[in-house]
Amino acid sequence: MGLIGLLVCLFFIAKEYTDHLINAYNYPFSWFFIGSKILINYLFWIVLSPLVYALTKLVQNKSNLTSNAIKAIFGVLLLAIAHRALVTKVNDVIYYLSAGYMKDFFGPNGIVGMVVGSFSSLIELLVLMGLFFAIDYQKRYLKNQKELIAAQLASLQMQLHPHFLFNTLHSISSMIDIDSQKAQKMLTKMGALMRTLLENDLEQMITIEKEVDFIKDYLDLEQIRYADKMAIRYQVSKDVLQTKVPNMILQPLVENAIKYGIVPAMNPGEICIEIKRTKDESSLEDYVDLKISNTSENNESAIHEKGTGLGIQNIRKRLEGIYADGFLFESRFVNPKLYVAQISLPLNSL
Repeated sequence: MGLIGLLVCLFFIAKEYTDHLINAYNYPFSWFFIGSKILINYLFWIVLSPLVYALTKLVQNKSNLTSNAIKAIFGVLLLAIAHRALVTKVNDVIYYLSAGYMKDFFGPNGIVGMVVGSFSSLIELLVLMGLFFAIDYQKRYLKNQKELIAAQLASLQMQLHPHFLFNTLHSISSMIDIDSQKAQKMLTKMGALMRTLLENDLEQMITIEKEVDFIKDYLDLEQIRYADKMAIRYQVSKDVLQTKVPNMILQPLVENAIKYGIVPAMNPGEICIEIKRTKDESSLEDYVDLKISNTSENNESAIHEKGTGLGIQNIRKRLEGIYADGFLFESRFVNPKLYVAQISLPLNSL
């Protein structure tokens, strides 16, 4: 409010000076008197802004419309008159200090000045109320948008958890008939994963350290099934461990890497999880890169396109809800034997 008031004052001082030059008045332009007069006028509006905001809230109140409308009208008129009376009296004092003559506040000229000035104050008051209306509307709009995004993300997360649990339980059930001891180990790991899910369930954003710990538990569970076929490699920079990312953002990518890279392969394969900080050379902004890569014995894109189901769709929707278009998410074959899924998130938005 203070900055806006200062800019408005400078504008009207410049306007008065321009008017003085154009009309070529035969007396010098008084920077002190004109500047003081304009500054005092808007300074009082800054002081009275809490009352202006109270009137704005009264108009916005939907209950007792008739009563509130009458109160608002009287309040607007009284505030405009009070503002003009204060400004006029202070200006009279400044004029007295400058010229040595005190104007009669209730004289004919004073009354005319009050009436004309009150109309100006009324217009200024309505403009201020319009500004407060716009600010309140913007706040409500942003609040509603945040609540909508939060609701959408919560819905997506509710879809993701059952999807993940179903696949894991299916893996355990298929192992029971083959190796009961491995099935028991998997159930133990499943209990640890469930505990982690419950601990982080209410958190939309978690640190990379927690996200990687969850992925390690998940991969430990899968390695019980594919111990002879799957090697895991982690390359996680220590300087990004406390950076926050969306909860369970990597699990669908890791699941697809196993399902479409490791399981169909005849030979042992590898999954690499690489997380590091990078800088965009064009914008010079800092990003955190989360990359899941897996070896593959089939470079047909259709194989991985089958994996773009619920989990992958949720990743994109969740990222759009949090970062709008300020993120990068792509998955592709970088060579015939290596498939990479990569997410880049701006550090200044995390």
